[in-house]
Amino acid sequence: MAFELCQGVTAPASEDMKSGYRRDGESFTGIVSADLMAKLTDGFIDLADEPIFFCLELPKDGSDGEEYDVYYLDNCTKAVARAIMKRYGELLIHDGLSRFAFGSNVTAEEVYFRDYQEFLLCTPKTGKAEKLLAKLGIELTEKPYSMWESFSGEHPGSLSAVELEGETVYDIPDALEEVGMYLAEDQ
Repeated sequence: MAFELCQGVTAPASEDMKSGYRRDGESFTGIVSADLMAKLTDGFIDLADEPIFFCLELPKDGSDGEEYDVYYLDNCTKAVARAIMKRYGELLIHDGLSRFAFGSNVTAEEVYFRDYQEFLLCTPKTGKAEKLLAKLGIELTEKPYSMWESFSGEHPGSLSAVELEGETVYDIPDALEEVGMYLAEDQ
């Protein structure tokens, strides 16, 4: 299966990429095709202990992607976490500028999607995590591919914002504010 780039991600040599991860104890790090991100998130939500949090990192205006506003929605049920993905998943996955995560409010479990489709999955349930990754075709490898390795002055990568059906990721915090989403500095 071909590696799918997110709409907001540009990288050279994308035809050479494939989903993969390495494991270090309870941490799994790697890169994932856009078409697998929702499935990985859903599998993680199944795995994690409730309550679940949702985290959204949005670049601050004028920061060139160096500084982020971090928003949280804490103490969600698994059903609410899935509803967030159903409603906003495509936007979250395809936007190149934002980062997002789901995790447990009571354990150190988390799945975090970073720049250039890299991910971090942390869980003490390592056997279940390995089965999930294998089921999705995300292969264990000594050194997962990184888009960063393919960048050069002549062929740089880039991240860009995405708008789907008139919405951007910047609309999500306002939409979820009434159910408790907050800016981390506002705690």
